[in-house]
This record gives sequence, structure tokens and C-alpha cells, in this order.
Amino acid sequence: MKLQKYLLLLVLITFSQTLYALEEKQFCIYDPIGKNGPAVTFFSDLEAKAIRWGLTLKLVPYTDEKIASNDFKSGLCDMVFLTAILGLPYVPFGGTLGVIGGIENTKQLNILTKSLTNPKLNNYLINGNYEVAGVLPIGAVYMFVNDRTIDTVAEFSGKKMSVLNAAPQAYMMASMVGASPVGTSLATFSGQFNNGVIDLLPMVALSYSAFELYRGLGDAGGILDEKLFYGMMEVISHKDRFEPDFGQKMRNYVLSRMKDIHKLVADAEFEIPSKYWIKTSDGTVQDLGHLKRNVRVALKEKGVLDPKALTLLWKIRCSVNPKHAECVTPE
Repeated sequence: MKLQKYLLLLVLITFSQTLYALEEKQFCIYDPIGKNGPAVTFFSDLEAKAIRWGLTLKLVPYTDEKIASNDFKSGLCDMVFLTAILGLPYVPFGGTLGVIGGIENTKQLNILTKSLTNPKLNNYLINGNYEVAGVLPIGAVYMFVNDRTIDTVAEFSGKKMSVLNAAPQAYMMASMVGASPVGTSLATFSGQFNNGVIDLLPMVALSYSAFELYRGLGDAGGILDEKLFYGMMEVISHKDRFEPDFGQKMRNYVLSRMKDIHKLVADAEFEIPSKYWIKTSDGTVQDLGHLKRNVRVALKEKGVLDPKALTLLWKIRCSVNPKHAECVTPE
């Protein structure tokens, strides 16, 4: 009996020393709600997984995305969770995956998220010492309008349109449709829309309740039901602060959570009252399709987007819909 107690004591001491020896890493997570928000909650199981990977991961919530990005850039964070817009300068390939019209439906989205775990793409997900350790789609981006009569591309002209975090594609889109760009951030866009400062707001359904966008929609507004693109969040790491296979493990982990993400998005879209959804006409769908392509081509020519990422997205779209015009005449 004494021997059993002694052996158990040795095991406990060894285990505690192992935990103590694990190096702590700071995972800075943008979550508009804070420590009890959906992003932090989503990653809560990662702490236990990280221990099995040989490290302790401390989740640090940020309610301001730009501060999270700046702290990551300055080295205070070992890893960060932010939008693809802010992720673009770190790893252009990853930041390009959220381009307008890049992914059109859930089937294509599933192909993309699966492909990102293919080791053959690993080099594309690394830029210098930055690595995309995961891409989380947070739902389709729709155009929120404060007036239901704004239901065609032509009606966008002269309206004030949100440009979130100085996103190049939002600026290009506003320019092409003749709208007036208004700079917004994740901290300000809801107030600007709800107070009538902007008329057009490209945004995911998850924001409807979280940011009380029903205030801006009121009785007159609505949401065009045509998908513009898929909103993407990214996990980006300082590659040299982790083991070489850490990025691959993280991408596999994110893929394993896709069902949870899809449910979260589906619930958010279902929560929006049917009265707000505006059925887009065939003509508007066609006009938006031309607009999406024109924005992509223009940004590619300006060198803003990563050509390899655009090619990957094109291959995915054409694998699902090979008869589409763009598959006959590539971008």
C-alpha cells in the first residue's frame, strides 16, 4: 500500500512539473463582447488541446480589433484572431480568401476549408514569420440598407456606403457603383448605420443581434438576400514561437469545428425576421455578379490581392459550376 502511494505521488509530481514546464503562449482574440463573447467561448476548448500539444495557451480577449492586431505585430501576442481584412498585410494569400465573390455557397466553402488542411498549401499560408493557423468563415456578407427601395445596383449610386477598416475591395466597390465611401471600424459601424450616417452596410448576419442592427433597419430598411462574399476570420501566428507542425494542428482543429461554425451562422440568419429579407431580382443578381468580378480583377491588377489565392478560389467555383461563364473565360 505504501508503495502504491509512493508511485502515485511520483506520478503527480511529474505531471505537475510537466505542466509547469510548458511554455505559456498568448492567444489574443478579437471579440466585440469580451471574455464572455462568442469568439472566446468558441476557442475555450483549445486550452486543453494545447496542453496535449505541449504548451499552455492563454486566451486574451480584445474588444478592439486594431489594438489586438497592433499588439500582435509588436510581439505582445504569440497568436491573434482577427478579420481577413486586417490579416491581409500579414499573409496576403490568407487575406485574399475573403474576397468579394470568391466563394458563393456552402458547398464551395466546405471545399475551401478542407483544402486549407492540405500540406501542399502550407507554403502559401506562410509569409516570412507569419503563418495563417486557421481560417474561420463567419457567414455570408449581405447588403444591409436603410431603405428597401435600394434593391438594385443602380440604386447604390449616390448613397453612403460603409468601408470597414479601409478594406480595398469596399472602396473599389463603392467607386464602381457611384456610392460615397464612409470609413467605419468594428467599433463604430453599428452606431453609424443605426444613426443613419451610412445607407449601405455590407455585413454578416451574425452582426444583426450582436450589434443591434435592427435599429438601423427600422421599418423602412432591409437586407438584400444575394451573398456578396463570405466573411472570414483568421488565426495568425508568429511561426518561430511554435513547433513547426503547430500551424497544421491548428488548421485541422479549425476544420473539426466547422459544424459548430455553420450552426452558429445558420441560427443567426434564422433569427433575422423574414420581413427584412429583400428578394433580389434576376437582373440584380446578374449585375452584382458583374460587379464582384470587376472588383476582383481591378484589385488583382493593382497588386492588392494574392494571385495564387484567386486562382484557388476560381478552381473551387468552377469545380462546383464548370459551365459558369468565368470558367470558360478565366479571370
